[in-house]
Amino acid sequence: MSEHYSHLLIPREREFVPKPAQVAAFLDWLVRLRSAPCDASVSVGKHLGKVRTAKDFLTDEVLLTIPVRDFAVLDGVGAIEAGLDGLDDYVLRFSGVGPPGRPVFALYAASDPSWQSEIRSESFYEVNLHLRAGSVALSEGRGERLCDSTDGEGVFRNPWNNAEIKVPGAGCARFWIEFMFGNWQVPRIEKSLDLLPPEIMVLVTETFGVSFSQGGVFV
Repeated sequence: MSEHYSHLLIPREREFVPKPAQVAAFLDWLVRLRSAPCDASVSVGKHLGKVRTAKDFLTDEVLLTIPVRDFAVLDGVGAIEAGLDGLDDYVLRFSGVGPPGRPVFALYAASDPSWQSEIRSESFYEVNLHLRAGSVALSEGRGERLCDSTDGEGVFRNPWNNAEIKVPGAGCARFWIEFMFGNWQVPRIEKSLDLLPPEIMVLVTETFGVSFSQGGVFV
């Protein structure tokens, strides 16, 4: 297992592509809700047409494919719309520290399976918005491979007990939103990944005009 937990918002329309103005509006509203990273910087990563791969050293099987990107810092949220104009493949990073004034949910150390002590100390917090040229698989451990006909259901893992959590319609997407947290910081997860508060879900649905499902992976 890798060290950063990422909570995902996945459109229920797998080919959905947002307008740059919608992306900028979402992050602006997240700031207004006091749920955005503190002291955040904004950068956009453009695909360079190359990939890095991780292979099984015994079988040479490709385990993970990661696009290589070149990141450029933008001049704040107000520069997002122009920075994304014309791009059909990007990662937009909104990177800073947490917890914000209104955390999206409580976080606990991965060594605290009974959720006895919420983490309140300052640490890494990032909100990333991803767009790809074609739909990619989002289920746990699959990397960024193109979707196929069997990818309708998202299959994720509960980090506390490794149990499968299946989310209908969340297996693939061209666009998704990722909330990423500090080393080994994990939300309380039982049988569902529907963890984000109602105000965040209303915000994302109204901003983008589509409904979203929730997933979660370690990266």
